[in-house]
Amino acid sequence: MELRVYRDAEELAREAAQLFRERLRARPDLAMAVPAGRTPRRMYALMRELQEISPVDFSLMRVFSVDELCPPAPPAGYFWRQVRSEFLEWAGVAPAHCHPFGVDAPDLDLMCAEYEDTIGKRGGLDLIMLGLGPNAHIASNEPGSPFDSPTRPVRLLPETVQYILTDEVIQGAVGHMAVTLGMATIGAAREVVVLVSGAAKQEPLRKVLEGPISPEVPATMLRRHACCTILADRAAAP
Repeated sequence: MELRVYRDAEELAREAAQLFRERLRARPDLAMAVPAGRTPRRMYALMRELQEISPVDFSLMRVFSVDELCPPAPPAGYFWRQVRSEFLEWAGVAPAHCHPFGVDAPDLDLMCAEYEDTIGKRGGLDLIMLGLGPNAHIASNEPGSPFDSPTRPVRLLPETVQYILTDEVIQGAVGHMAVTLGMATIGAAREVVVLVSGAAKQEPLRKVLEGPISPEVPATMLRRHACCTILADRAAAP
């Protein structure tokens, strides 16, 4: 695991945007699970600005979700709505290459199993970009998630629901159920990048870097990953 610390959230977003674009240039058919939430928002805005100056071809990449809220959140996707409006609408990714979670499916367990199968048929994920939750969750894998867990439906802790509702942009209703890439799914990705911003993330990041590797602190699993980079701003750095 490599930690890179940047001056502030703006510099962090700029570096994340450059990393995203570099990986795409290196592999035009990049299979990537892309993040939603407050930390990636500036990254997407900077990528849009850079696209006007120095365009890259997004059309061949394959876009997967990291996680998604279940109804009463919008059936078309709460987190996916952000990804669509802040990235996909201008990037020109082929619609057939976009893979949102189908949270309106009658059988969520089956849908998640099929989602995992789709990732496998595409040759696995080249890159997963994640945020870090205030309780050190990654995707929607809450504390206690087994490291061998697959993509699956999960119940969110009340503190996670409240954290989602503190975002300045609310995408719709928020319930207590979600679907998420599993811990094993994340661990199988060829590269993992974690974006961490703000003083509120300093203690969770300290636990990830210094505490025992345990499912009670889900992101500690990434210390065992062969290619994991944490991009943090100075406020979040322990």
